[in-house]
Amino acid sequence: MLTKVSFANYRSIMALLVITTLLFSISNTVKSESVEFSYQGSNPCDFMDDLSFNASAANASISWQTNLGPRLPGSNASANLRQSITENLSASWSFSESSHERENFILTNLVGTYSPENSSGQNVVIVAHYDSRHIAERDENVSMRDLPIDGANDGASGVAILIELGKIIPTMNLSHDVTLFFSDAEDQGKRGYANTWSYGATAWVENLTDAYASNITAYIVIDMIGDEFLDFTKLYRTSELLWETVTPITAALGMMETHTDCNGISGQPIFDSTTYRDVIDDHIPAHNAGIPAINLIDINFGENASDFGGYWHTHQDTADKVSAESLGLIGNILELGLKTSAWTGVSAVDVNENGGQDNQPMNDVEVKEDIVEIEKSRIVGYISLFIVGMVLVLILMADISLKL
Repeated sequence: MLTKVSFANYRSIMALLVITTLLFSISNTVKSESVEFSYQGSNPCDFMDDLSFNASAANASISWQTNLGPRLPGSNASANLRQSITENLSASWSFSESSHERENFILTNLVGTYSPENSSGQNVVIVAHYDSRHIAERDENVSMRDLPIDGANDGASGVAILIELGKIIPTMNLSHDVTLFFSDAEDQGKRGYANTWSYGATAWVENLTDAYASNITAYIVIDMIGDEFLDFTKLYRTSELLWETVTPITAALGMMETHTDCNGISGQPIFDSTTYRDVIDDHIPAHNAGIPAINLIDINFGENASDFGGYWHTHQDTADKVSAESLGLIGNILELGLKTSAWTGVSAVDVNENGGQDNQPMNDVEVKEDIVEIEKSRIVGYISLFIVGMVLVLILMADISLKL
């Protein structure tokens, strides 16, 4: 009996080693791959005199939104905000809503689409969450922590910029589509539970068709960007190629300390292109789906605030803490990105698991064929994982029978 048990244990160990090796190998084939686009925008300095983003109007929108009350999923304030956005932009935009049940509430995403005549079909998606947080868990006043916050910066600032941007996009003579995505339930999560955040963005991405997703050349999130002491960095789990388009634009606007602006003047330390942070936000679902995504987010809310410190998730997140100048700078980044065609894909490159790039241009058919092959590879990988897992179970069951 002892001999049989020892032999069974030895066989189990060897089987586990073999299975572990197989799982590791197969997991590499299942690993998320994506098709990135190559970007070649015009010189932003050629467009500086034509900037028309209205920072004052965006700043006024902050107070209007917060006066609605907490924009919680399913609330009257949330519905009133969506109605106002639609009415303000209805002349040139086509809007749709989609509702999804999550936990104990129903969220509603609002999506506006602008498609000019003779559009190439490529699509730049600009995203901001419009919900405000249901609690103030970081507030100094313990008795106030269970009450919802105003969300002037964390919520209203991004919405204000999208509204004002939406007013001028039809005047830009663009040759591609633009989508304004007002996501719901980004900020209703529980700390320590990553899957409870960005419910709206997750639902939207999950319901995209392959054809629609393949036409998205850029998915740009803005969040918490109204702080008077504006600063932001690159993020992990984003598109490096897309970040490269931000550098010349922010430099032209005088937002990079290491660069000079269009007038040759040294910039301010607002965008740091050498630092990376990891943030859970609405860019994650798109990135995980293989869509090129970045996020302009200032996680240091307030003067000398630490990461996710200061006024963040407190009752101090009020309209008086938001700066029209900061709103204007972010609005100008988006305006220049669109006007210079910085975010339309000139060609596509296959980004492999090591970050290498095949720089040979690909046409639209080749790109779509590449996406199909990636999806086939994923399916084969998942099936293989299932088969290997079943083999492991059978081996272990055989071992138990032998021991008995």
